[in-house]
Amino acid sequence: MTAGRDRTTRLAEWRWVAALGLFAVSLALPGLHLVDGEVVPGWRLLLTAWYGFLVLEFPWLANPLFVIGMVLLPLGRIRPAAVFGLAAFAVGLLSLRSKIWIAHHTPIDHLGLGFYVWMAAFAVLASCLVPARSGPPAAAGTAAR
Repeated sequence: MTAGRDRTTRLAEWRWVAALGLFAVSLALPGLHLVDGEVVPGWRLLLTAWYGFLVLEFPWLANPLFVIGMVLLPLGRIRPAAVFGLAAFAVGLLSLRSKIWIAHHTPIDHLGLGFYVWMAAFAVLASCLVPARSGPPAAAGTAAR
C-alpha cells in the first residue's frame, strides 16, 4: 500500500466516524419547528417522515442513501460511498421545499438545528470525493509552476 493510499484510507475512516457522529447527534436535536409551537426531534422524523411519499415529499430518501454510503466506506469503496453522500445531500436539500409535516398535517414554521447537523453528516461523507494530500505542503513563498 502506498503512503498516499494509506493516508486516503485513514482520512476516510475519520470522515466515517465524523459522519456517523453528526447523524447520531442530529437525531437528538430539533428537526422541525411547527407553526403550532411543536418541536419535532430528528429521531421522530427518521421514524415517521418516510410516509411523506404519500404527498410526494422525498427528503427522507436521503437516509437510505446515507446508509448505503456508510456501508460502502469501510469496505474501501471510497468514491462510491462519497457519491452516495453527495446524493443524500442533494435529496436532503428537498427539505427546504417542504411546507407541511404530514404526520400532523401541520405547517412547518422553520427547520431546526437537527436539519443542519443531518445535512453536515451527508456533506462529510461526500467530502470523501476530495482526495487526501499525498505530499508535504509546498514551502511558503514557493511559486507554482
